Order: sequence, then structure tokens, then C-alpha cells
Amino acid sequence: MVRAAVLACALLLAAPAAASAEWQITPMIGVTFAGKTTITDPDQGTSNRHPALAGSVALLSGGVLGVEGVVSLTPRFFENRDMRTLLTPSGQSPIVDSSYAFAMMGNVVVAAPQKWTEYFLRPFVSGGFGLLRVSKVEGADLLSTNLNLFAYNVGGGAVGFLTRHTGVRFDVRYYSTVTGTYHGPIALGDGDVHVRYMTASLGVVIRPGRPR
Repeated sequence: MVRAAVLACALLLAAPAAASAEWQITPMIGVTFAGKTTITDPDQGTSNRHPALAGSVALLSGGVLGVEGVVSLTPRFFENRDMRTLLTPSGQSPIVDSSYAFAMMGNVVVAAPQKWTEYFLRPFVSGGFGLLRVSKVEGADLLSTNLNLFAYNVGGGAVGFLTRHTGVRFDVRYYSTVTGTYHGPIALGDGDVHVRYMTASLGVVIRPGRPR
């Protein structure tokens, strides 16, 4: 499943470019929020806001369609800074040593036509499937978790260019595992593992080789 997700991203980005198509490379920073999971969460950290790093490599046509590969990393996804301060003076959680959520997706993009928006914000929506990896290391090592899960994402935003080669991107995105991907004792309730969260990101768009 993991190999298939990686291959899907690679195939999307390897698609041949049309004459009017352009590449957009966008490193982003943002915040993860509104997280929910059935995985045991002793710190009650998934629902908190967490700083996140993200990135996109997109191939967009001059029309409405394009493809992109999206990655997102949220360190300390299962950790609660308020609870750490409350439980220990040092702010170190007595339960969760480290954790993160990492998503890698291949998306289809639908954007406003370029000729309408060249000197304004170009709105877009995108969505697709891929890998969502969650990791949680606990001090007792009894309920530590390392899972690769099949997931999807859907989101949107806008891109605006300040110069011929650089611009900004605003992005809001929802990530969620596909129901029934994994079933095991680490999950509460019915035993199915569910992970879902939102991200809001801002990035600098690099448009290499923009034709004149």
C-alpha cells in the first residue's frame, strides 16, 4: 500500500507537460488543528494546534486542470504542551516521548484559468490519496505506535504572483484516513484506526523557467 502511494505521487509528477503548463514549487509553514483520532492519546494532544511544515510540487496547465504532490509534517502531533507544563516543572511529558504525523499525497488540481487570473489571485481546489504515517513513542513503550495508513486529502486556496517567478500560496486542507484501513488493539471504540485533522498553510511559490 505504501509503495503504491509513493508510485502514484511519482507518476502524477512525471506526467508530460503541455506547452502552456508550468511548474510551481512551494515550501510552506502552517498550523495543524481540529485533530481527532481513535488511537490512544494519553496527552490529549491531537485536538491541539501544532506547528506544521508542508510543501507542494505542482504542474498546472493554462486551463483548469493540473496535478500536484503534497507533503505535510506535524511534529508532536500526540503531545499537549499545556499538560506537560501542568504535570512536570520541566514541561516534559511523563508519557509521550515523541510523536508526529506525516502525509504524502498525489492530487488532482482544479484551478481558475490562468488567462483570467495572471495578475490576481488564482483560486484552486485539489484532492487525492496517499500515505498518512503516524508515530507515537511512549516512555513505557507499551502503547507506542508506528503506522502507515491509506488516506485522502481535500483542500483549496489561492496563488498570487508578485513577480514573474515568485509568489505566495494560501492553503487550507483536510486529511483523513480511509475507513477500515487498519484494525487493532491500539484503537479505542470499535478497533478501527481513524486519524483526521486540518491544516492552514502559507508558502512562497517558485515558478522556474517561466516563459516570456
